[in-house]
Amino acid sequence: MKHLAFALLGWYALVPPVGNLTAPLQQWEHFRSFDTAKECEEMMLEYVRKLPQDGAAAAWYRQAERVRCIDTADPRLRG
Repeated sequence: MKHLAFALLGWYALVPPVGNLTAPLQQWEHFRSFDTAKECEEMMLEYVRKLPQDGAAAAWYRQAERVRCIDTADPRLRG
């Protein structure tokens, strides 16, 4: 049973609803899953680095900056 519990642990990259940074985490959109916080943080930094910061992509850049890596066991994810 311990093996199954371990498999369920990890990290989510979550993004808030557009225009609502104060929304509860259970309302945030799941962007991607990771095994470790480090993997999540590194991927998100690389993703933001690659996005253009001006023109039509500016809104995507601002939204990508708001992505947070959250432990799957975080109690704020439960409703």
